[in-house]
Amino acid sequence: MNKHKKIGLFGFGTVGKGFYENLKKQPHLPATIEKVCVKRVDLPRIGHELYFTDNPDELLLDPDIDIIVELIDDADAAKKYVHTALRNGKNVISANKKMIGESLSEVDFWHSEFESTLLYEAAVGGGIPIVHAIDGFLRDQEVTKIRGILNGSSNYILTQMQQNNWDFEKALLDAQNKGFAERNPTLDVSGVDASYKLLILAYHAFGEVFSMNSFNAESIENVSKENIKKARLKGKKIKPVATIERLGSEITCTVKPELVSPNDELYSIDFENNAISVDTLISGKHTAAGKGAGSLPTGSAVLEDLKRILNGFSYQVKKESKILI
Repeated sequence: MNKHKKIGLFGFGTVGKGFYENLKKQPHLPATIEKVCVKRVDLPRIGHELYFTDNPDELLLDPDIDIIVELIDDADAAKKYVHTALRNGKNVISANKKMIGESLSEVDFWHSEFESTLLYEAAVGGGIPIVHAIDGFLRDQEVTKIRGILNGSSNYILTQMQQNNWDFEKALLDAQNKGFAERNPTLDVSGVDASYKLLILAYHAFGEVFSMNSFNAESIENVSKENIKKARLKGKKIKPVATIERLGSEITCTVKPELVSPNDELYSIDFENNAISVDTLISGKHTAAGKGAGSLPTGSAVLEDLKRILNGFSYQVKKESKILI
C-alpha cells in the first residue's frame, strides 16, 4: 500500500458524493480522486476542487489513473466502462447491482480473464460487508441458505404502513420525499432490486451463476391494510424477504412479502435498514444488520473496497462452472 493511486470516478450523485466525503476523512490512504466523469459538467458543485468531464475516455484511457470507481445508474454504460477499464489493466469498484446481476456470467469471466480486480460490496448491502464475509470467512463453510431484507425502500414503505396505518401510496410518497425510493420505484417495490442482490450473493456462496428466471419475485404493492391488520392480530409483521436455499441438489429462490414472528431475526429490522443471515454447515447462522442505503453508508462500502484493492485483495469465488437458467 505504498504507491499513491489515482482514481477515476464515474458519477457524482448520492453514492459518489458519499464516497468522496468518506475518502476526505481518510487522508492517510494513498489514493486521491483525479477525475470525475458526469453527464453534465455545467451543474454547480460547491465544496471541492475536483476535475469534472463528460468524456469517459479521459478516465478510461488515462495511463495515470489506476482505479476506476463506477457509481452511475445506467447499467448498460456501467458495463461498458467496467469492461473497458479491466481490459486496460485498471482495478475497478462498482455499486451497480443491476449491471452485475444481469451480467453475472460475464462478471464471472472477467474475474478469471483479467489480472485487474473487480469489487462490488456496495452493490448488495449498502454499509453491510456481506459479500466480503461470504467470499472470505464463510467461503469454505458450505453455505446452505441466505435470507434477508435486501431492499431498504420496500422495508421503509412496509414499516410506515404498519406503524402509521398508511396505505401503500402514502408510504411510497413519503419514502420518495425522504430519498429512500426513486421517482420510478418499480425495481424496488417489485422485488427485482432485491433479486439482483440475491443473485450476487448466491454467486459468491455457491459458485453458480443464476438468471432472473430462477426467481419468484412478488411485489409489495399487493400488501393491503387488511393484510397488515391480520398480521398484527397474530403478533407478526410483514417484511420484504429475499431467500435462496439449497436442499441437496435443489435450490429455491424467492423474493416476497413474508410474515415474520417476534423471534425472527428480521422482525426488528425497520425503516430503511437491511439485514442478512447466512446459514452454514460448520459454524451455523451468521446475521448482519445495518443501513442498506444512503450516501454515507453505501459510500463507506465503496471506501472499504478501495482499501482492499490497495492491499492487493481480490475475490476468490468458488467455481462450480454452472450457469443456471
